[in-house]
Amino acid sequence: MKIDKNIDFFVFDLGGVIIDLDIPFTISQLSSYLDGDGNDELGNFMAHPVHHAFEKGEISEAIFRDEIRRSFNKEWTDREIDAIWNGMLKNIPMQKIELLRELRKTHPVYMLSNTNGIHFKKVEEILLNDTGIDRFSTLFDELFLSHEMGCRKPDAVIYEKVLEKVGMPAEKGVFFDDTAPNLTGAQKVGLNTVHINHPNALMDYFSDVH
Repeated sequence: MKIDKNIDFFVFDLGGVIIDLDIPFTISQLSSYLDGDGNDELGNFMAHPVHHAFEKGEISEAIFRDEIRRSFNKEWTDREIDAIWNGMLKNIPMQKIELLRELRKTHPVYMLSNTNGIHFKKVEEILLNDTGIDRFSTLFDELFLSHEMGCRKPDAVIYEKVLEKVGMPAEKGVFFDDTAPNLTGAQKVGLNTVHINHPNALMDYFSDVH
């Protein structure tokens, strides 16, 4: 493993970086429940203010589920909603867990994720099932979760809060994310960024960096 000598800390997104995502699976699930195109329906909902409010912890899980029922005009049960919503969350490769452990021997490691209570509970279940580790807090120096912080990427305030807590200059950190706007937001506050745009991108970075 190679580490840039100019970097003092690392910040990782969760979905699409640490845990594998399968958005087409959720689209397929939605399509099976709906008369319309699941792709269009999911895209519209992900951009909906209700989804953003949920990720910022501004509404409860119960209200969020009610808004899903209203948005899709379906009388889905809580269990059905959670199954669809969590369907995109897949595996956590053990090699990524080993990477985090190695990095923490010499550098602080942080998580910064746009997430919510429903997703995060499920992700920690997957963590336990896949790796035997029961909490992400044992792998990171601190978890910065949007629904606990009251803000979300790519708003500048969330990166500023992270940097304030980390206590190191932005240019000494690297932020890994799979979404271009989130990387742009991080760059605006001075963080170095890496776009995780294919399954091996994270591991490749630590193989190629010098």
